[in-house]
Amino acid sequence: MDKTLFCEALYALPDNIIVKRRKSVVMPVVSIALGALIVVTGYTMPEGSATADWHSSLLLLGAIVAIVGFVMLLGRLFGGEGRPCLGEVGEPLKITELSFARMQMREVMSAIDCGDVAALLALPESPVAAVTVALCRTADGRFVVCQPFEYVELEYRPLREAKILKKQ
Repeated sequence: MDKTLFCEALYALPDNIIVKRRKSVVMPVVSIALGALIVVTGYTMPEGSATADWHSSLLLLGAIVAIVGFVMLLGRLFGGEGRPCLGEVGEPLKITELSFARMQMREVMSAIDCGDVAALLALPESPVAAVTVALCRTADGRFVVCQPFEYVELEYRPLREAKILKKQ
């Protein structure tokens, strides 16, 4: 199952129920500042035979930390990564996959049609994923969206559109 397509289907739900949130840029900025501080410390050390090795080591370490922070910052600002979050509160959603055998398709579709998350989770999973259900839910389970997929001709095809099973 392609999680990118599933996430796009989630973002297309009405009323912006699920939105894409980017990761925070605080850690990369802190990393850049820490690297700069280490470089400045390396430059301000008194030169001498006892501190010559420390001087070079601090400059190298500071430069590496700052470069890693800069790369992380670029990735967070311009990268396509993001995670689905509940729109009104910004609570992150977790995506899980449930795999079922083809002969369980009727029970899976019945549980989805009835909106019964407990019945869907109670079904025994199969190691062969002929039918896969992608679940997107909050940690406490008060909001659940799912979409069933069927494995046909070497790809997963959606059986239905994404459906909200629980909304509180």
